[in-house]
Amino acid sequence: MYEPDIQINEELMDMLTLDEKKAWVESSPTKVFDFDPKTEKVVVVDPEAYTYDDEVIKKAEAMGKPGLVDIIAKEDSFIFTVESTGAVKASQLLLNAIKVLNQKLDPVRLSEDTVEADDQFGELGAHMRGG
Repeated sequence: MYEPDIQINEELMDMLTLDEKKAWVESSPTKVFDFDPKTEKVVVVDPEAYTYDDEVIKKAEAMGKPGLVDIIAKEDSFIFTVESTGAVKASQLLLNAIKVLNQKLDPVRLSEDTVEADDQFGELGAHMRGG
């Protein structure tokens, strides 16, 4: 899952009553947000818990406040979970998975190198790869 970039529109949020802020926070099934009673502000407490279910966006729209929050998936950063049964440490599982992923990416790297060679050397690049 891509890492979410969550931005609360403070200007719109300040227009909500305390009860509306609390109701909006509660609309998130995974508790991404919290209401700070001291500052009376809504804060992002666990962005990684966001599941792209759009519940908070729908709630904001239902409250007449579209744009209350902007959530964008960072396509260059992702979140994944590694769980172990105990037979192998999670850290070792991760290292093994990275090794397998590297092996599977080798053909892709070779393919990209071939394309670069074609671009750089033209017809000679095709002959270099046996084409």
